[in-house]
Order: sequence, then C-alpha cells, then structure tokens
Amino acid sequence: MGVHGLTTYLRENKHILSRTVQLIRTNDPQRIPVVVDAWSFIYEIVYCADLPWIFGGEYPELARLVEHVVRAWVDIGLELHFVFDGPYPALKFPTLISRVTQTNIQSGLLFFRTSATARSSPRFLRETAMLPPLAYSVCVDTLLSLTSQAQSESPSARRLYLHFADEEGDPYAVALAARLDAYVAGRDSDFIVLNAEGYRGYIPLDEMVWTLTTASADGTSWDVEGSVYSSNVSVAGDSEAPSIGEDEDGFRTVRKGKGKKKRQVEASQAQRAGRGILPPDALGALGLSPDLPSAAQGQLALSFTVYSPTTLATHLDIPVSLLPLLGALLGNDFTGAPASDDLAPAPATTADIRSKGRGNLQRLFFERQLTLAQRISRVSTTLSSLLAAAFDGSGGGKRRGKRAIGSVMELIDAAVTALLIRPLDTFATGEKEAIVERIVEATLQYAVPRVEVEDGMEQGQEEFGGIRWASGVCPLHLQDVCPLFAVLSGLARERDAAIALHEEGRKSEQAERDNPVGVVRERYVGAFRRGLLDPHLLDVAQTGTMWPRMFLEDPDKETVLRSVGRPIRLWTYAILNAGIGLPMSPEPDPAEREDEDEESDEDELIDVVEEDDSDAEPIPNALARLRGALQQLDGSKEGADEDSAAKATPPSAGSTSNGGSSHAKLPKLVTEYVRRGTRLVPEEVTVPSLSDMLREVVLDAPMDSRTGVVLPPQIWTYELRRALLLRGLASDLPAVAHLPDDRLVGVVALRWAVRTMHQRSLDSPGVKERFLERWTQVEARAVLASLYSPESDPAPNQLADQVAEERKDHIVPTERHIQLVAQISAALDAIEQLSQVLLLSSKITTPARQFSGMRCHALLSGRVSVVVGDELWQACVGGLEDAYALPPQRRTKKAAKGVPTPPAVTTSSAKRSGNSSKTQGLFALLADAEA
Repeated sequence: MGVHGLTTYLRENKHILSRTVQLIRTNDPQRIPVVVDAWSFIYEIVYCADLPWIFGGEYPELARLVEHVVRAWVDIGLELHFVFDGPYPALKFPTLISRVTQTNIQSGLLFFRTSATARSSPRFLRETAMLPPLAYSVCVDTLLSLTSQAQSESPSARRLYLHFADEEGDPYAVALAARLDAYVAGRDSDFIVLNAEGYRGYIPLDEMVWTLTTASADGTSWDVEGSVYSSNVSVAGDSEAPSIGEDEDGFRTVRKGKGKKKRQVEASQAQRAGRGILPPDALGALGLSPDLPSAAQGQLALSFTVYSPTTLATHLDIPVSLLPLLGALLGNDFTGAPASDDLAPAPATTADIRSKGRGNLQRLFFERQLTLAQRISRVSTTLSSLLAAAFDGSGGGKRRGKRAIGSVMELIDAAVTALLIRPLDTFATGEKEAIVERIVEATLQYAVPRVEVEDGMEQGQEEFGGIRWASGVCPLHLQDVCPLFAVLSGLARERDAAIALHEEGRKSEQAERDNPVGVVRERYVGAFRRGLLDPHLLDVAQTGTMWPRMFLEDPDKETVLRSVGRPIRLWTYAILNAGIGLPMSPEPDPAEREDEDEESDEDELIDVVEEDDSDAEPIPNALARLRGALQQLDGSKEGADEDSAAKATPPSAGSTSNGGSSHAKLPKLVTEYVRRGTRLVPEEVTVPSLSDMLREVVLDAPMDSRTGVVLPPQIWTYELRRALLLRGLASDLPAVAHLPDDRLVGVVALRWAVRTMHQRSLDSPGVKERFLERWTQVEARAVLASLYSPESDPAPNQLADQVAEERKDHIVPTERHIQLVAQISAALDAIEQLSQVLLLSSKITTPARQFSGMRCHALLSGRVSVVVGDELWQACVGGLEDAYALPPQRRTKKAAKGVPTPPAVTTSSAKRSGNSSKTQGLFALLADAEA
C-alpha cells in the first residue's frame, strides 16, 4: 500500500530520515494524541499474532488482542483516534481488483490445488494467508465497547475515539492529526507524502516494539526483539544507553551513537519484549510466551520510529508540497500500477493510458533495471532541476531558461516530459496528455481537507471525535462540502426540487421537516459516524458498486457471494434506493455496444464456471441494459401502464415529479465485484422495486398520514423493521421471532444458508453437486454451537490451549467444512449489512465476535461434543424439516439370500505360507494357476 518503493527507501535511509522515541509507563502519563489507521491496525494485529486463518477466523482472540493493545497504549500515555476508511474512490478500483485477485482468489486457488500434506505446513499457510471476512465488524464492535466503557468510567479522562472517513482514510487521518497536533500510526507510505500544518509525523506500526524490564531471580538476562526493524532502541535499565533528551510531551528521543557498542545489562535485570504492537501481556494470553511475567511486575516501555515529511523533502531537495507529485510519478494506489505488473506490457495507445484498469505508467518513466531507490532519486532530481531551471537560486521568482513554469499543471507537464524514456515523436496525438491527466488525478487524491473552526461555527457531536466538529455532520468539513452529506443527499435534492415546484410559497424549513428522505439522511449520517453503517454500503450510494468481502472457498464452485449473499443484498439495494436513492444508470449507447460486439474474439479463453451458474442468479443481469432500451422504444405503452399503476399505488417517499424522464425509465444498476472462476469480475445487478418485494412477502408499508406517501423503511417503527428483516429472509416464524435480539442474526443466517442450498438442489434436480451441497442437521447443530453455545466462548486459558494444540498438530480442515464456513460467513456479513441499512444494528447484534473457526471445524469433525439449546435449535429447524439432507450412510456388503457362500479356494503355495489367496497378489495367483 502507498507509494511504490517508498517504504523500502525509508528503511534503507532510516538513520537519516527518522528519529526513534521511547515512552515509559508512569503513574501519571501524559496525553499524547496519535491517529491510528484502523485497517493497518487490523492487519498488523493479525500478522503479529499469527492467528490461524484457514478455519474462518479466530474472532474471540482477535477481539481480545485488540483490547490488550488498546489498553496498553492508553496506559502508557497515548490518546488514540482510530480512523476507518470510507467508500472507495473510483480511481482506486484497478488496484483493488489486483489486490483481491492476488490475495484471495490466487491464494485460494493455490490452496485447493495443493495436496493436503503440503498445504498443512506453517510456511504454506503464512504465504497464502487471508484476512478473515468478519475482522472489520469484530474490530469495530470491540473498539465501540471499549469506547463505551471509557465514557462511562471517566468521561473527562477518555483517551479513545473512533472516526469514519467520508472517502479515502489517509487524507482524513492526516487532516485530523493536523487539528490534534498528533502523529499518525499505520502501515502505508502515503502518510510520509501527505502533509498539513500541525501534523507531527508518521509512525510505522511494524517498527513499534514493547520492552518489559523485570528483575530476574537467577541473575540471567535475555532479550527478544519485537520487530526486525527496531534494533536501535534503548531500553530502561541499559547501563550504556545513548544520550536521551526529553521533549515537552514526555517522549525520549534516542540518538544512535557512533560505532557498535555491546549492550551490558546488570545481572538483576531481564529485558523482554512483545511481538510488534502486541504487548507482553497479550503474548501470555495467546500462549506464545507462557513464562512471560505481567507488566505489573516490571517497567514497561514502548519504542517506535517517527518519519517526518519535512525531513524527507529536505533529503530529496524538493519542497514538501511536491511530495504528492513525487508519489504519483513513482506510482501509488491511484495510478493503476500494481507492484506485480513489472512484466506486463507498457500501455501502447491513448485508450490504454486513459483506462484506469490497465497501463503501468511507471514503465514509461523508468528503465527496468533501475532499483526502487534509483527511481526515487531520478524523480526527485528531475523535479529539483525543473524548479532550479525555472527560478533563480535567490528565490526571488525570476525565471530563466527556455522552460517557463508558472503553475502546477505546467510543472507536471514538464516532469512527465522529462521522465519519459521514449522520444516524444513516437507518441501518438493525445497520448502524452492522457499521461499527464492520470498523474494529475493521482496527485489530487493527496489533497488534505483543512477547515479552520471559528468561534461561531456549529459545534456538532463532539463526543464522537474528541474535537470540535466543523459542522453538525462532519468534524473536518462544512455541511455544504462534506462528501458524506452529498452522497446521502441525492434523493433529498430531488424531493426538495419537487416540493419547491409544486408548493412555491411553503417555507423550506417546514418542507425539510416533512420530508421523510431528509430524516433518513440524518439518521444515516449519525449511524455512519457512530460506526453502525458499513462503508461498503456507501459504495452503493456513491459509485453504484459493491465489494463483498471474499474468503477461502472452493474455486470450482459458484462463489458464495453470489449464491448466498446476493439475494440478501437485493433487499439492501432496494431499501437504500427507497431511502436515499441510488445513482442513475447510464443510458445505453448503441454505437458503443456495437463496437464491443465487433471487437469480441470468438477464440477468447474464458474461465469455466459451475454448470447452471446463471440459473442461480435471481435477476438476468446480462439483459439489464437491453431491457432499458426496449422500455425507451415502447415509451407510450409503458407510460399508459405507469399512469394506471400510479392510480392504484400510492406514491413513495422516493418518487419525484419528473417520472416521465428517460432516466426514470432506466432500471438502476449496482455493479458487484465477485469471483467468477479465477477472476474478479464486475457483474451488473438490477435494483428491484421495494414495493414489488414487499408484495412478495405480504407486508404493507405504512404511509404518512399528512402527505399520503409511502414511508421508507428506515423510519418505520422498530417492530415493523424487525418484521421486514425476518420476512425478507424467510424466517418470520414464531420460534424465530420470539428469540432475543442478540440471538437473531446467527439463527437467521444459518436458516438462510440451509434454505439456499436446498433451493439450489430443487432448481437443478439432475445435478449431483447441487444435491450434495445440502446441509445435514449434524452440520447445522455444529455451526450453531460455534455461534451461541456457552462452549463457543471458553476461558482465555482454555482457548489458548486449543490454539496451541491446533498449531502443533497442523490440522487442516476438509474442503466440505471450508465451504460450509464460507457460506455461513457470507450470510452473516450480508445480513449484518441489511440490519444496518434498516438501522437495527444497535440492538440486533452480530455473533461474529463469539465465532471461533477452529472450534467450528472441531465441532464439524466430531472432535468436540456439540451442545445446543433446544430453543435455538427449534428455531433453526422450524419450516425447514425437508431442507436438511440425510447424513451419509456407510455401505456394507450383504450376502444374497438363498445363495451359499462358496468356500475359499486355496493353493499349495497358500497352504505352505499359511495365508489365504485373498492376501496374495495377482502374480502369485497366476503362478499358482500355472502350477
């Protein structure tokens, strides 16, 4: 992640570009603000703990580790501000596709194509590791619980806050750090390129190390480094530590002395370190260091490295404001140039260069033999020389030379021209302009929002961010320029225009209070800021895309994200469209479609997918655009049908007065990025009408008594929204409806997975694979026990012993069990998003935090006894008695009745050896026959 090669460059020049600081725990620690990149935090914890991922996720251990790390950081004096990314920008889609393909699809393919013996080795599992799909939900839930505890215990001493960015999280984090005068901790080199006034520097999470100094009874000492990049950190108790200076915040700046000095520790001291960001207490809870003493028995210290953008710019001899341009020219997440694209062909046409999905621009700038450090040096030297040629050395602004640079665009154009390794006369018309355009777009992604909060400005919800908000909807943006508010205001703007058109004399304030869409927008803004709305849901509203979280599954079968998750997401899309409105579908271009048909290659190789794969899709996605064109051609007849339907059906809150426009006739589409064979491909899904879906489940939507319009589901009563959730998922039964809210999601998810696999077998009665996909009651009871049984959340010591035993035995689950876990994970993730769209997630919680993949596989394989409550099990079985498959029976050979069993034929050789002929080989039998 970040700028290509910059992380390596920082490590190679660490002694010049960084300073190492140490913080020691005291009884009265100071408040040192640090903004933490939440996704980097999740990846670092999973990597440092080396939790088994192949079983589907060890979420109880993940939650426990998050709590350990956060509490240790707070105790040592850090004030934490976690920042989660918002919706993905469209410019980052090629990088996302490449990343998911490499880490999920290719790793899963390698796993299923490798023998069971080879893929059980620890090295293979580390090289093909994936992030469990519910890690985001578990981390957010754990942090929210810690925040609530801190708020209730001591509101004035609170040191943990959560932020959810409107778009990309990196500029948001740096802007927040600038307002807080804080550092930023993460694993992304973009943080050394971004800069703002008040931003104190970038802390790599993998260069953090915990050190615990304790007294040793036997007088021996030993040292375990927590990070391979943090070997120059002085520790409390070092008799020959380098000179240390303490700054105003209590940090101790460590300066490495000249020459190599051997560390001499007194015999009464023993220095022990954690593993990366994991403190020593967390390692003891994991069972990785059982003999490690607790932090209360010694002196705990945290050491880390800080990189400053100003120091980097000075070292490269360029202004700090040009670091974003440096990152764009080197290649970042927005240039569409993945790190593994070194062998790909360079873009050859203007269309390839403008395309966001293809074209490594860096191949146009650098020779293949250049190292990463040489590339950085070449770009920085080019920028420095261009500035020197444009201005004189005195800085007076006098230009000289032939090249006149008067703006940033001219500088980018000149830099691209200077870096191109091909002569300009070999480029076609428009090619160079396309390159400059992409560099400009990649540079603009580093724009850091900056708002000066004035005394008269609205304070907003200060308790959610620890700072004074710039407006009531965002801590960094005014309401008119907030990206989140703009995304959620699409349908509200249409409604406001309709109200203003028909009721010109009405006050806008009264119209806003009467507008249900405005109420939905306010509730969604509040839910997103509190962490109760998944950022992937905003992808649907902003770019019309959905990126379901992918995990290990059988590559020869249809992905569970389509078979299990898509029908649930159809409800999500319909409810979002009714509440806030989704982006309009682009009008089909007949000329473009004809060009695509002409360019299609009959000899093109495509991935083989499961038979009858298209039958499982509830919506014929391939004909969506054609249907829209036919509706345009038959506008008169459809208009008459719409008029008649409008008289019978009351208007909804999302309808507008411009229903006769061409855009209203086009169906709205959501592009889902899911696996097809061995590729991640976009699939267009038509957003269904909410009224049609409610009619199918026999549920009447309430209407506004004043206006007579159908209210969107987001503002229904809690009981009605809960009923909609159950009916939409075919689980509106008394046994399910009477369950407590904290038991609902797991039961409904299991029922949905069982019902979906059963329905697939009915839709394809002649396909044996579909018949074998059905769940058995034994498997369903095992999965249910792993979600809600008291044994699914054992004591920390028992769970640590179980983790150690599984690691020691190198147990690899069966492919059948892997597929079952993938199905239930996809159902849990999709249902949680649906509950968030219905604003139910604050009460109806997910059981992901209690789900242990190792225990689930142990229950499925019979290594652990299954204990499930009768109430939960009856809720899972009710109405699905015929959906469960019978357990496989072992076949036994039976002798035919009335036919005597012939005596065994023996030979002389068999008699001599004392064995029957059944134990001999084929050649021995032939030899006896010849004899």
